[in-house]
This record gives sequence, structure tokens and C-alpha cells, in this order.
Amino acid sequence: MKKIVLPLLLTSIVATGIFVKSSIPDVPSYELVKKNHQSSDLMLLDNEGRLLHQWRQDQTKRTFAWTPLKEISIALVPALLKSEDKRFFKHSGVDIQAMAASAYQRILKSSSRGASTITMQVVKLAKPSTAWNGWMGKIRQALAAWSLERSWTKEEILEAYLNLAPFRGEYRGIAAISWALYNKAPSALTSKEATLLSVLLRSPNANEKEWAQRACWQEPSSCGDFPNLIANSMLKSANFPKEGQRALHLAQRLSREQYTGTLKTFINSELQSFVQQTIESQIQALLDQNVHDAAVLVVENQTGKVVAYVGGSGALSSANYVDGILSQRQAGSTLKPFLYATAFEKNVLKPDSWLEDSAVDIVFDRGVYKPQNHDHMFYGWVKAKVALASSLNVPAVKVFKLLNDNSFWEKLQSLHFRDLRDPDFYGPALALGVADINLEDLTQAYRTFANGGQWSPLLFTASDASSHERVFTDEASEQITAILSAKENRALGFGMDSNLSLSSDAAVKTGTSKDMRDNWCVGYNSKFTVGVWVGNFSGQPMWNVMGVTGAAPIWNTVMSYLQDKYPSPGFKLTLNTTATGKEKSPRVYPKARILYPQDGMILAVDPAIPLKNQKMPLLVEGPQKKNISWRINGKKVGSAAEPYLWTPIPGKHTFELLSGNTATQKVQVIVK
Repeated sequence: MKKIVLPLLLTSIVATGIFVKSSIPDVPSYELVKKNHQSSDLMLLDNEGRLLHQWRQDQTKRTFAWTPLKEISIALVPALLKSEDKRFFKHSGVDIQAMAASAYQRILKSSSRGASTITMQVVKLAKPSTAWNGWMGKIRQALAAWSLERSWTKEEILEAYLNLAPFRGEYRGIAAISWALYNKAPSALTSKEATLLSVLLRSPNANEKEWAQRACWQEPSSCGDFPNLIANSMLKSANFPKEGQRALHLAQRLSREQYTGTLKTFINSELQSFVQQTIESQIQALLDQNVHDAAVLVVENQTGKVVAYVGGSGALSSANYVDGILSQRQAGSTLKPFLYATAFEKNVLKPDSWLEDSAVDIVFDRGVYKPQNHDHMFYGWVKAKVALASSLNVPAVKVFKLLNDNSFWEKLQSLHFRDLRDPDFYGPALALGVADINLEDLTQAYRTFANGGQWSPLLFTASDASSHERVFTDEASEQITAILSAKENRALGFGMDSNLSLSSDAAVKTGTSKDMRDNWCVGYNSKFTVGVWVGNFSGQPMWNVMGVTGAAPIWNTVMSYLQDKYPSPGFKLTLNTTATGKEKSPRVYPKARILYPQDGMILAVDPAIPLKNQKMPLLVEGPQKKNISWRINGKKVGSAAEPYLWTPIPGKHTFELLSGNTATQKVQVIVK
């Protein structure tokens, strides 16, 4: 009988061993476990590696970035081993002595004391699996622990355990529990705090009394201190986190863009805080004028590094989680520099060209547009540089008409303004900023001028890729910089001494949208570009707040701070675009232009009315019309000195304006 039973027993043991071994899940390497560790929070660091903002991404647990063993208090490991695994450095993954003691207690005393080593627990934490359950699972776990000890060092095992272990409630890992209970990094833990955390691992959900009792068993000499330490730590965890909340909107944004873990940004903490304080101070001063929200973006010109990103006015905001840097708002006059730069580049206008600021009706396919200046006044003949810097509306619309194509809209596209609608949707009003834009795109566009016409993307972290695109010529960019940096040019609209004037060189432009719902002020010196938006996230209008009084004071304060902290040299300009006031204005336009019809118009005749009664006026803009005539479909038909009445005929028609016998402008119209 023995000859039969013994071989069967040995065979069963071997077969069981083979089965158990073959069913052990593969435990990943230390390097892979560390690489795959995910923080529940996006941890933004400033440009010097200090905590800037902490934004929770995983709501199921609370884990922080992997903490190296050398950055954990030297008091914690001895306390941990005393509580969890006294013979850790003596065994090879399985503590036979502890297992025997556990088995003895279970059999004779019905005790539930466990015998899992730290290595065995790391096996379960590194590779969660149902294969570890039950008595067979314990065997697999022990075999896996032996295997793990052959490929991992003891220090790696300890480090992994302290980063993966559940300490209490949702907190996983030493970093999360250390910040939650003690508001400090793991490296700063005291010996008493280390004791409390080490005993917590054995019973994470213990109440305060049980927790203190376990700590007393381990360190009787400090027993009297533990209850108060526990009570204080629980109070701190209720307010967690208390640090690192200085870049809410940037953290939200980067989280949406799938950034995870710990990120070192280019944000300057001191500048970030200063900008936030400046915003809150200005909004506080404007509360009586129904102003609640503001945003500021500061970018380094040459690199595109974002050094300050404040998307709201903090506690004063009407919607704290709305990012004012990315919110689409009406542009107002802030788009005018790009219009003029396009005209300069196409050589249809120069900074010293004269434009008449007077009442005008602009006819286009959606109706008649009557632009006015914000003060409802007209200033007669002004130079282009004055019209731009003083933000006059009628000259801007006339520049738009001079272009006579979609080149301005195309430039805005090249500057990466998002969500622009087709140019026909805006018509001439695009010159006055009826398009919805956001502060990021606008600041980037102005930075393009600062970089000589080269556009490049913003950089938030060192891993962000950079590229460059030529949008404007060096000459056009310098012309805009020269115009917007000379206070003489803007004296007509803003006076010589306003919030747009600094003690150092800076090019700047303001904007105010319809009904004063949005204020803008964007400008740059040779080192930085600063963009400011002021308004209400609710869309409510402000009360008598213009760009120069709402957004400009913030811009002035921030730019002055930057100049003091990081002195920048003045602009190196080769052009003279300063208004002297000595030149005499012209008596005529440079040349007459077709006012109506507009190129590309589609007209429809009314079949119920005889064609002879459906006359269409041909109109020319410009006071001097001598020797100007019309040519329609290749046939000269008459003078353009007065409105010419033309009978529309279905088909495609070409209208040319002639100076003598030379065509100066051509438009095409379809009649249906």
C-alpha cells in the first residue's frame, strides 16, 4: 500500500506545484511599475520646480507622483519594518518563521494574524489579480515574492511598497497621505508621524482610538502624544489640499489636453501672483461699474514660453472655473493693427497716407453699413498711423474697402484665430472687430509683430514642440510696432498721458466691443507680450468702461512690473512713423473707388416689375471724379461724376472704373 500511496502523493505534490507555478501572474519589473504609476492629480510646478497648482483628475483614489526612497524621511523605514516586516532584510521574500507563527496561532488560538511580507504585498500591489486569493493564492504569492527578490533590490521593494500601499480611505502612497494628514512632503515626517503612518498600514480604516492604541503598542514612550497628533492630522485632511492653488485655469486646460503626473511649466510664480493681485485690485475698483471678470496672459516673445496665465479674478469672479483666456469674445478694435499691416504689406497704404474720417455709407450685399467712432465725432483728414493708433473707425473701414479682397480675413486665419466664420458673414464690420476671438489667439497675434512677423505656438512645458510661420513681413511688423509705440500717434484718441503710456518702449492697442461687453488691452515690449481682457463671463455689459479705463490699467501695471524686474531694451526701429502735426492734409483721395456695386454681389430682379423700372445706381467714392467714367461689359457708358442708373439684365456683368482710358478698378456682379 505504501508503495502505491507515496508515489501518488509525490506526484500530486509535484503536479500541484507545477500548476501553481504555471498560474502565477507575471509581476512586472521595478522600472515598469514605476513608469506605470499614475498620479491622481496633475501637479504643476513653476519654472523653478516649486508646486504651482494641484488639479485632481482621478476621483476614485488619491495618489501623487512617485516618491524616491531617498526623499522619504529616514524615520519611516525603521517604523515601517517594526510594524510590518521585522525580518525584511533577512528573508528572501517569504518569512517562514512568521508563517509558522501565524499558522500556529490560527490553529490553536483562532487568531487572524497575517504573515505576508512587504515583498508579498508588493507582488499584489504591482500586479492586482484574483490569482492571489485563497490558500492557493497565498502559495502563488509566496512563489512570486521569491521570484521578485531575485530581480528587485530590497530598496526598490521598499520604495514600491511606500508608493503603492493604501494608507487610509482614498489615499494611496506615502506622498498623498503625508500631504493629506500633515501638509508636508514625506521627507519632512517626524519619528512620531512615521510611527502613526506605519501602524495605519495594518488597519487603514481604524478609528482614531484604535489608531492611537496601535501606535502606543509600537512606541510606548510617545503614547501620550499620539491622540493629539491624530486629531490635528484629521483636521488638516479635511482642508486638503492647502497648497499649490495658484494656476487654476492653466491646470484645467492642461488636464483637458491629457497632460498627467508632474509637469514643470514655464510659469513664474512671483509674476503669476502679482498678476492675480493686480486683476483683483482693478476688478474691486470697477465693481460699481458692473465689472466682475478679467484675464491676463504673459508670454515671452522670443521663445513663446507662457510665464503667467491667470484666467479669472478669483473670489470676485462671477464664474470662477471659466477660463477667460480661452473664452470667445468680440474683438473690438484690437484687430485693426492686422488690417493696417495687411494694407501696408500689399502696398495699398503707407503709415503717412491720408485717410478721411467722415460720415460714410458702406453698401455691401447684406445692406448698408454706417460706421462711427466711439465718441460719435469725425476728425477729417488724418494720417493712417494716427487713425490706427487713435483707433478711428471710419478710416479702418475705408482701409478694408481699399483692400477690396479677403486678404485681411486670410491674415487672421494665418495668425491662427480660431472659429472665424466666412468673410461674407462679417462684411466691412470685420475691420472693427465684430469677430469672436479669445485672449490667447489675440496675444499670440500681437506677439507676431514683436517677432518681426513670425508666428509660433505657445509653450507651457519643455516637452511642447515649437515651430515658426511667416505671417507678415519684417517691414510691415516694424511699421505697426512704430505706430503703436509712439504716444504722439494716439494723442488724438487718448491724449499724451494715459494708461497706454509707459516710461519705456511698448507698442499697445485697446479695444471695446459692442455695448461695452468686452475690454481689451494688448501690447508688447522687446521681451514680453501682455494680453488683458476685462468684462463679465455672464455677457452683461459694463457701465461706461472703455478699454483704456478697464483693461489698460492692468496692462500698464503688469508691463511696468516686467520692465522693472526684467529690463528690456527699446525697439530698434529704422522707420519714422511719428505724427508731427506739421504736414498739410490733402484735398482729395489718392484715387476714386467703386462704392456700389460690390465685387461678387448676386442681385435678383423682380419679375413682377418691368426691367426699365428697376434701375440700379452705380456709385463712386471720392470727391474728385473729373475724367472718371464707367465701362460696363467692355463698353464705355458715361461719366462717374454723378450716380449712373443702370438697368439690370440677368447674367454676369463686369463694371470698370476708368481714369481716362485706364481701368483703375473692376467688379463683377451676377443678376438673376
